[in-house]
Amino acid sequence: MQFELIPELDKNLVAVYHKLHQISSTKIRQITPIIIGQRCMKTKSTVLTKEERGILSLACLHGQHLNNAEIAQCLGMSVNRVKTQTRRACIKLGVHNKNEAIVSAIRRGAISPTELFSLDELAELFCSLSPDMLRRIAHPVRQELEHVYLPGEDEQIICTDRKQASILTKTERNILILCARGLPNVEIADRLFITRGTVKTLVNRAWTKLGASNRAEAVIFALKQREITICDICSPNEVVEDLTMLGAETIERMAQLLNQKLVQEQIPTGS
Repeated sequence: MQFELIPELDKNLVAVYHKLHQISSTKIRQITPIIIGQRCMKTKSTVLTKEERGILSLACLHGQHLNNAEIAQCLGMSVNRVKTQTRRACIKLGVHNKNEAIVSAIRRGAISPTELFSLDELAELFCSLSPDMLRRIAHPVRQELEHVYLPGEDEQIICTDRKQASILTKTERNILILCARGLPNVEIADRLFITRGTVKTLVNRAWTKLGASNRAEAVIFALKQREITICDICSPNEVVEDLTMLGAETIERMAQLLNQKLVQEQIPTGS
């Protein structure tokens, strides 16, 4: 199966899971290293305040994608304070914008996917993954192994094809993939050798085609409709790492839901 690849792209996870852990501590837990093909990835511990985590969480809560004014209203603070706290979170996480901050916070364990999305929604977002691969990942997680290890032959995460009757153009899909990785318009334009104006136009066009109201919602809708896949956005390491955060029971349930969905659509489940 062939995927459209964009060379030298940052490998950030799609901003599809976002919400606060309901804990009093402000320290983000360190994630267990994930090993695939003898490679190890670790995250660094950092500290976000409850307010900072709340802002990042509300930015994409259950696909609502609240703007700064709406976040300010929810948290009972000024818009300027929302902007200030967002900038502080970006500095702490070593990123340049809110989208990148959300991605980084998720990967560092500050935001829990299961508190933001229902199981059905998570299954929809990961609908391009093979149910068999999900089960294979779930097994060592259930055994509470220190490292999740997949043999070399499994480094290529098995994904189902995009739907054949795509409503997006190749460039529109590539732009959404880069949006999912947290890149701003100026960097997307540089990567794809187009103008910022063209990026903005094509993003808006993709929103309209998908029935979305902003770029974050467009990414989620594109994933659910299999216009793009999680394999387009994430490396194998990132896919395994973020699934591991969900726990074995959730992963296995997602595999069941995906299998039911694929059977209904008569798509091979892979092995």
